[in-house]
Amino acid sequence: MVLDPQQSALVAVARRFAGRIPGAMPLGRLVRRLLDPGLREIDRLRRHEATRILQPFPDTFEERYPQLFDALAERLRHVPEPRILSFGCSSGAEVRSLRRRLPQARIVGLDLNRRMIAQARAADPDPRSDYRLADAPLPGEAFDAVLAMAVLRHGVLEANRPASCAAVLPFARFAETIARLDRHVAPGGWLALYHAHFRFRDTPVAPHYAADPLRMSDHAPQTLLYGPDDRLLVGAVEPAVLFRKNAAAQDG
Repeated sequence: MVLDPQQSALVAVARRFAGRIPGAMPLGRLVRRLLDPGLREIDRLRRHEATRILQPFPDTFEERYPQLFDALAERLRHVPEPRILSFGCSSGAEVRSLRRRLPQARIVGLDLNRRMIAQARAADPDPRSDYRLADAPLPGEAFDAVLAMAVLRHGVLEANRPASCAAVLPFARFAETIARLDRHVAPGGWLALYHAHFRFRDTPVAPHYAADPLRMSDHAPQTLLYGPDDRLLVGAVEPAVLFRKNAAAQDG
Protein backbone atom coordinates (compact mmCIF):
# COMPACT_ATOMS: atom_id res chain seq x y z
CA MET A 1 0.00 0.00 0.00
CA VAL A 2 1.27 3.47 -0.91
CA LEU A 3 0.16 6.21 1.50
CA ASP A 4 0.39 9.95 1.09
CA PRO A 5 2.42 11.89 3.74
CA GLN A 6 -0.62 12.69 5.86
CA GLN A 7 -1.78 9.08 5.90
CA SER A 8 1.73 7.88 6.74
CA ALA A 9 1.89 10.30 9.65
CA LEU A 10 -1.41 8.97 11.05
CA VAL A 11 -0.24 5.38 10.80
CA ALA A 12 3.07 6.30 12.46
CA VAL A 13 1.29 7.95 15.38
CA ALA A 14 -1.01 4.96 15.83
CA ARG A 15 1.97 2.59 15.88
CA ARG A 16 3.95 4.80 18.29
CA PHE A 17 1.25 4.71 20.93
CA ALA A 18 -0.04 1.21 20.25
CA GLY A 19 1.86 -0.35 23.13
CA ARG A 20 1.51 2.54 25.56
CA ILE A 21 -2.17 3.43 25.69
CA PRO A 22 -4.94 0.95 26.60
CA GLY A 23 -7.04 0.33 23.53
CA ALA A 24 -4.48 1.86 21.20
CA MET A 25 -3.72 -1.38 19.36
CA PRO A 26 -7.33 -1.84 18.20
CA LEU A 27 -7.34 1.85 17.30
CA GLY A 28 -4.20 1.36 15.23
CA ARG A 29 -5.79 -1.52 13.36
CA LEU A 30 -8.87 0.60 12.75
CA VAL A 31 -6.78 3.46 11.36
CA ARG A 32 -4.95 1.10 9.04
CA ARG A 33 -8.22 -0.46 7.89
CA LEU A 34 -9.70 2.95 7.18
CA LEU A 35 -6.67 4.11 5.20
CA ASP A 36 -5.94 0.96 3.22
CA PRO A 37 -8.38 0.65 0.27
CA GLY A 38 -7.76 -3.09 0.06
CA LEU A 39 -8.60 -3.64 3.73
CA ARG A 40 -11.65 -1.40 3.41
CA GLU A 41 -12.92 -3.60 0.58
CA ILE A 42 -12.36 -6.75 2.62
CA ASP A 43 -14.24 -5.14 5.50
CA ARG A 44 -17.09 -4.28 3.13
CA LEU A 45 -17.28 -7.85 1.92
CA ARG A 46 -17.40 -9.19 5.46
CA ARG A 47 -20.13 -6.75 6.44
CA HIS A 48 -22.33 -6.67 3.37
CA GLU A 49 -21.57 -9.86 1.42
CA ALA A 50 -21.32 -12.31 4.32
CA THR A 51 -23.87 -14.67 2.79
CA ARG A 52 -22.01 -14.79 -0.53
CA ILE A 53 -18.31 -14.39 0.28
CA LEU A 54 -16.24 -17.50 0.99
CA GLN A 55 -12.56 -16.61 1.26
CA PRO A 56 -12.39 -12.85 2.00
CA PHE A 57 -8.67 -12.41 1.28
CA PRO A 58 -7.72 -11.95 -2.40
CA ASP A 59 -4.10 -13.13 -2.16
CA THR A 60 -2.79 -14.66 -5.38
CA PHE A 61 0.14 -14.47 -7.78
CA GLU A 62 1.11 -15.34 -11.33
CA GLU A 63 1.68 -19.01 -12.18
CA ARG A 64 0.43 -20.18 -8.80
CA TYR A 65 -0.55 -23.66 -10.04
CA PRO A 66 1.57 -24.30 -13.15
CA GLN A 67 1.24 -28.07 -13.09
CA LEU A 68 -2.53 -27.89 -12.99
CA PHE A 69 -2.65 -25.18 -15.67
CA ASP A 70 -0.44 -27.32 -17.92
CA ALA A 71 -2.65 -30.35 -17.33
CA LEU A 72 -5.82 -28.45 -18.19
CA ALA A 73 -4.22 -27.02 -21.33
CA GLU A 74 -3.30 -30.54 -22.41
CA ARG A 75 -6.81 -31.85 -21.76
CA LEU A 76 -8.39 -28.96 -23.68
CA ARG A 77 -5.93 -28.88 -26.58
CA HIS A 78 -8.47 -30.31 -29.04
CA VAL A 79 -11.14 -27.69 -28.19
CA PRO A 80 -10.81 -24.78 -30.67
CA GLU A 81 -12.09 -22.10 -28.26
CA PRO A 82 -12.38 -23.61 -24.79
CA ARG A 83 -14.71 -21.88 -22.35
CA ILE A 84 -13.18 -21.53 -18.90
CA LEU A 85 -14.48 -20.12 -15.62
CA SER A 86 -12.13 -18.78 -12.95
CA PHE A 87 -14.29 -18.71 -9.82
CA GLY A 88 -12.83 -16.24 -7.32
CA CYS A 89 -10.44 -14.80 -9.88
CA SER A 90 -9.04 -12.04 -7.61
CA SER A 91 -6.67 -9.82 -9.64
CA GLY A 92 -6.89 -12.09 -12.70
CA ALA A 93 -3.51 -13.83 -12.24
CA GLU A 94 -5.15 -17.21 -12.82
CA VAL A 95 -6.88 -16.02 -15.97
CA ARG A 96 -3.64 -14.60 -17.36
CA SER A 97 -1.78 -17.82 -16.55
CA LEU A 98 -4.41 -19.84 -18.42
CA ARG A 99 -4.38 -17.36 -21.31
CA ARG A 100 -0.65 -17.96 -21.87
CA ARG A 101 -1.39 -21.65 -22.39
CA LEU A 102 -4.72 -21.35 -24.17
CA PRO A 103 -4.61 -18.11 -26.16
CA GLN A 104 -7.89 -18.83 -27.96
CA ALA A 105 -9.85 -19.58 -24.79
CA ARG A 106 -12.80 -17.50 -23.70
CA ILE A 107 -12.29 -17.04 -19.99
CA VAL A 108 -14.72 -15.59 -17.46
CA GLY A 109 -13.35 -14.39 -14.12
CA LEU A 110 -15.76 -13.91 -11.21
CA ASP A 111 -15.10 -12.14 -7.92
CA LEU A 112 -17.02 -10.06 -5.39
CA ASN A 113 -14.02 -7.86 -4.61
CA ARG A 114 -14.49 -4.61 -6.54
CA ARG A 115 -10.82 -3.59 -6.35
CA MET A 116 -9.62 -6.96 -7.63
CA ILE A 117 -12.02 -6.94 -10.57
CA ALA A 118 -10.87 -3.43 -11.48
CA GLN A 119 -7.23 -4.53 -11.32
CA ALA A 120 -7.95 -7.62 -13.42
CA ARG A 121 -9.65 -5.58 -16.14
CA ALA A 122 -6.83 -3.05 -16.21
CA ALA A 123 -4.15 -5.75 -16.45
CA ASP A 124 -5.86 -7.87 -19.10
CA PRO A 125 -7.39 -6.03 -22.09
CA ASP A 126 -7.85 -9.24 -24.10
CA PRO A 127 -11.44 -9.18 -25.43
CA ARG A 128 -11.71 -12.91 -24.77
CA SER A 129 -11.32 -12.27 -21.03
CA ASP A 130 -14.50 -11.26 -19.24
CA TYR A 131 -14.17 -10.09 -15.62
CA ARG A 132 -17.42 -9.79 -13.68
CA LEU A 133 -18.37 -8.57 -10.23
CA ALA A 134 -20.43 -11.65 -9.40
CA ASP A 135 -20.41 -14.97 -7.57
CA ALA A 136 -22.09 -17.04 -10.27
CA PRO A 137 -22.08 -17.27 -14.07
CA LEU A 138 -25.03 -16.17 -16.15
CA PRO A 139 -27.97 -18.59 -16.37
CA GLY A 140 -27.37 -21.19 -19.04
CA GLU A 141 -23.61 -20.54 -19.41
CA ALA A 142 -21.58 -23.72 -19.81
CA PHE A 143 -17.82 -24.14 -19.50
CA ASP A 144 -15.31 -26.75 -20.58
CA ALA A 145 -13.39 -26.14 -17.36
CA VAL A 146 -14.27 -24.50 -14.04
CA LEU A 147 -11.56 -23.65 -11.51
CA ALA A 148 -12.14 -22.95 -7.81
CA MET A 149 -8.62 -22.66 -6.44
CA ALA A 150 -7.99 -21.46 -2.86
CA VAL A 151 -11.57 -20.19 -2.70
CA LEU A 152 -13.46 -22.83 -0.71
CA ARG A 153 -11.42 -22.27 2.43
CA HIS A 154 -11.02 -19.74 5.25
CA GLY A 155 -7.96 -18.34 7.03
CA VAL A 156 -9.61 -18.65 10.44
CA LEU A 157 -9.87 -22.41 9.99
CA GLU A 158 -6.23 -22.64 8.96
CA ALA A 159 -5.08 -20.51 11.88
CA ASN A 160 -7.11 -22.22 14.62
CA ARG A 161 -7.90 -25.70 13.23
CA PRO A 162 -11.14 -25.98 15.26
CA ALA A 163 -12.83 -29.33 15.78
CA SER A 164 -15.86 -27.97 13.89
CA CYS A 165 -15.99 -25.60 10.92
CA ALA A 166 -19.69 -24.80 11.40
CA ALA A 167 -19.19 -21.31 12.84
CA VAL A 168 -16.79 -20.20 10.10
CA LEU A 169 -17.50 -22.06 6.86
CA PRO A 170 -19.93 -24.98 7.18
CA PHE A 171 -19.89 -27.90 4.78
CA ALA A 172 -23.36 -26.93 3.54
CA ARG A 173 -21.95 -23.76 1.95
CA PHE A 174 -19.27 -25.80 0.21
CA ALA A 175 -21.84 -28.27 -1.11
CA GLU A 176 -24.14 -25.44 -2.26
CA THR A 177 -21.28 -23.73 -4.09
CA ILE A 178 -20.19 -26.95 -5.78
CA ALA A 179 -23.78 -27.64 -6.86
CA ARG A 180 -23.99 -24.12 -8.32
CA LEU A 181 -20.71 -24.57 -10.21
CA ASP A 182 -21.74 -28.03 -11.40
CA ARG A 183 -24.69 -26.51 -13.25
CA HIS A 184 -22.20 -24.65 -15.43
CA VAL A 185 -19.76 -27.50 -16.14
CA ALA A 186 -20.53 -28.89 -19.58
CA PRO A 187 -20.88 -32.69 -19.86
CA GLY A 188 -17.37 -33.99 -20.40
CA GLY A 189 -15.93 -30.80 -18.87
CA TRP A 190 -13.49 -30.39 -16.01
CA LEU A 191 -13.78 -29.14 -12.44
CA ALA A 192 -10.55 -28.12 -10.67
CA LEU A 193 -10.50 -27.80 -6.87
CA TYR A 194 -7.54 -27.16 -4.63
CA HIS A 195 -6.74 -25.60 -1.26
CA ALA A 196 -10.27 -26.38 -0.07
CA HIS A 197 -11.28 -27.49 3.41
CA PHE A 198 -13.65 -30.15 2.11
CA ARG A 199 -13.60 -33.19 -0.15
CA PHE A 200 -15.40 -33.14 -3.46
CA ARG A 201 -16.26 -36.82 -3.01
CA ASP A 202 -18.59 -35.89 -0.11
CA THR A 203 -20.86 -33.69 -2.26
CA PRO A 204 -24.12 -34.92 -3.84
CA VAL A 205 -22.86 -34.18 -7.37
CA ALA A 206 -19.65 -36.21 -7.01
CA PRO A 207 -21.14 -39.41 -8.55
CA HIS A 208 -21.43 -37.52 -11.84
CA TYR A 209 -17.64 -37.04 -11.99
CA ALA A 210 -14.52 -39.17 -12.24
CA ALA A 211 -11.35 -38.12 -10.45
CA ASP A 212 -8.44 -37.46 -12.82
CA PRO A 213 -5.14 -39.22 -11.95
CA LEU A 214 -3.31 -35.88 -11.86
CA ARG A 215 -1.45 -35.33 -8.60
CA MET A 216 0.23 -31.95 -8.18
CA SER A 217 3.82 -32.62 -7.17
CA ASP A 218 4.42 -28.86 -6.87
CA HIS A 219 1.80 -28.55 -4.09
CA ALA A 220 1.11 -30.61 -0.99
CA PRO A 221 -2.10 -32.68 -0.80
CA GLN A 222 -4.95 -31.08 1.11
CA THR A 223 -4.99 -32.16 4.75
CA LEU A 224 -7.09 -29.69 6.79
CA LEU A 225 -10.41 -31.25 5.86
CA TYR A 226 -13.91 -31.26 7.32
CA GLY A 227 -16.72 -33.69 6.64
CA PRO A 228 -20.43 -33.26 5.88
CA ASP A 229 -21.07 -33.12 9.64
CA ASP A 230 -18.69 -30.10 9.89
CA ARG A 231 -16.31 -32.13 12.04
CA LEU A 232 -12.55 -32.20 11.49
CA LEU A 233 -11.42 -35.29 9.58
CA VAL A 234 -8.39 -36.34 11.60
CA GLY A 235 -5.64 -37.81 9.43
CA ALA A 236 -7.55 -37.30 6.18
CA VAL A 237 -5.66 -36.47 2.98
CA GLU A 238 -7.11 -35.36 -0.35
CA PRO A 239 -4.65 -35.51 -3.28
CA ALA A 240 -7.25 -35.26 -6.06
CA VAL A 241 -7.59 -31.81 -7.65
CA LEU A 242 -9.15 -32.41 -11.06
CA PHE A 243 -12.47 -34.07 -11.85
CA ARG A 244 -14.17 -34.78 -15.17
CA LYS A 245 -17.92 -34.64 -15.55
CA ASN A 246 -19.51 -37.67 -17.16
CA ALA A 247 -20.35 -37.02 -20.78
CA ALA A 248 -23.90 -38.26 -20.19
CA ALA A 249 -24.48 -36.10 -17.09
CA GLN A 250 -27.30 -33.60 -17.27
CA ASP A 251 -26.87 -30.15 -15.76
CA GLY A 252 -29.41 -29.63 -12.97
